[in-house]
Amino acid sequence: MLRLTSIEIEGFGPFAEKQVITFPSGPGVTVIYGENMRGKTSLLNAIRYAFFGTVLGRGSRAQWLHTITNRDLAGEGKYGFHVALTFNYDGHDYELVRECRPSVVVPRNDDDYTDSVMLRRGNTILGPAERKKALQLIFPDEVSRFFLFDGELLQEYEELLINESDSGRKISEAIERILGVPILKRGRAHLTQLSEDADKLAAREASKRQETQALGTALQQATEQKEAHQGELARLQKQLQELTSQKTEYEQVLQSMQKYSGLLQDRDEAEARLEQVRKDEKNSQSDLQRAMGDSWRSILREPVRAARERAEGEVRSEFDNLLVALRAKAIAERRCEVCGQDVDGSTSTMLQQTLPHGAETHAEWAPVTSTAMTRLSDLNRFRDTDNIGEIQQLWRRIQNLKLEQITLQDRISDLTTALADSDPDTVRRSRANYAEVIERMAVIKRAIDEEKKKIDETDHNIQRLTKRLEASGTSDLRAGQARAKMLREAAEVFGGAVEAYKTKLRARVEDSASTFFLSMTTEKLDYVGLTINESYGLTIRHRDGKAEEARSAGAEHVVALALMGALQNNAPLRGPIVMDSPFGRLDENHTANVVSTLPKMAEQVVLMVYEAEVGIKRVRELLGADLVREYRLERESARRTNVREVG
Repeated sequence: MLRLTSIEIEGFGPFAEKQVITFPSGPGVTVIYGENMRGKTSLLNAIRYAFFGTVLGRGSRAQWLHTITNRDLAGEGKYGFHVALTFNYDGHDYELVRECRPSVVVPRNDDDYTDSVMLRRGNTILGPAERKKALQLIFPDEVSRFFLFDGELLQEYEELLINESDSGRKISEAIERILGVPILKRGRAHLTQLSEDADKLAAREASKRQETQALGTALQQATEQKEAHQGELARLQKQLQELTSQKTEYEQVLQSMQKYSGLLQDRDEAEARLEQVRKDEKNSQSDLQRAMGDSWRSILREPVRAARERAEGEVRSEFDNLLVALRAKAIAERRCEVCGQDVDGSTSTMLQQTLPHGAETHAEWAPVTSTAMTRLSDLNRFRDTDNIGEIQQLWRRIQNLKLEQITLQDRISDLTTALADSDPDTVRRSRANYAEVIERMAVIKRAIDEEKKKIDETDHNIQRLTKRLEASGTSDLRAGQARAKMLREAAEVFGGAVEAYKTKLRARVEDSASTFFLSMTTEKLDYVGLTINESYGLTIRHRDGKAEEARSAGAEHVVALALMGALQNNAPLRGPIVMDSPFGRLDENHTANVVSTLPKMAEQVVLMVYEAEVGIKRVRELLGADLVREYRLERESARRTNVREVG
């Protein structure tokens, strides 16, 4: 079991001068009181930094170490920080010291620092390889979330209820790790490998004998195919793991530069829009130039229309005169000039009546060239276009586009100023790389599914060939076949035992979590406990037997705390629980219940709270003899905090 005995910090966050906190050796709760911005989260991060060399900010994002240096000391030209942690593990005393020191006079980013670490066991300082191995054994980073957490981290455990959630899968894997499941899975995998080796040996021996050569050869080939698919599967899984790590790194970079990332995206969009607006203005200018080429037509439109109407009137008059002349000639000559028919007396009388008064019936007619028709033909060739409206619309559009360009240029200038301290290329590159990694992961996941399908098909073929070989094998082959069969069956039995153990383990976790939940909830009459799923997600069980689907944020908080306690009580790896302000979503009654339950959750608990959440007097009433030590984080200035033990 891991037990903290002391922590010494200097230059870390608000702790400018050296501050020391010691933890009692017996079981119980140490409470550290501090108002907002006094350094509770920095204390949690100091422990995390000592073990893992990393610091987490909001949203579990990795925080730049350069930002951890005390601001007052940095103003004096003093950079870097120091954390020393002493602890006991399995009867051995350890001292872990990690320092972050500048490598230049005025550091500007993490690259300007060097990180050094020392681990002493008893009187022996461990070398790098031994130190790394010891720290991984004592406190694996993968399970640290169950020992060092705040209210924000507790919210993530809701993901365990979402089957397809990537973060839920990672949390589930971490839970199985703390419960010791991976070592059992490795045992099952080892047995499976031994059985496959025995099958290969049996197939090789069978291929050497004439009576079983065909079956042995086929079995060898099938086994080789399976090995090839397994090798490809392992390669793909390793590649997926590497891509997943890259994805996490890019997420951390993008999250840590979230502000700059948003500003950069805004600027990129503004620049792209500016380029488009300039193109639109250029096209509109071309359209305006074309429209202006026809604008003279709009000026002549009315005069041409009037001239056309006059010409049309003259043409109608000439046409009417022509008709009169034709009728008069037909009357005079008793013959129609147009159709060539004779005109009788009655027709002549009718035509006479259509003639205007005073028209001569003996008028001579001859075809003439009409100047009015010629003029009308010329006028009709004039394209009657009124594009004044189009010109006005284009002019307004150009003015609006120019105004938008000015606005965008101002916006880009402001964003560029805001991005002055950032590295836009890194953000842009990280964003592009992140998208590429996501795409590659999707491709590899599909390939993994295909390889698993091929392995299953090959397995089925191997089983079929193995049964045929067992039925037709000779006596000297049966010993090897029996060994292979025994190992296969042992692997199946062990696999079943692992699943049975996991089922019982989940039942134990469910039982423990239910006990903690009922101890912390204020609805003790309505709720009967918690129900666990395959991913270790917990749902509240009502006394009517149904699950509470709609859970409040406070209920999620209590369920997550119940899971923390259950894991501590059922895991082979045990250690202290260090909690930073875990009551943000809880009311006064739930807070009191949680505080009362803390001593049962782990042998060593470090609770960091601000007194508005739960006061000193109330803490002492709730914990009684389980309260083993109290500290207060006292303000010296906005950037400096001192630690004082409360008597």
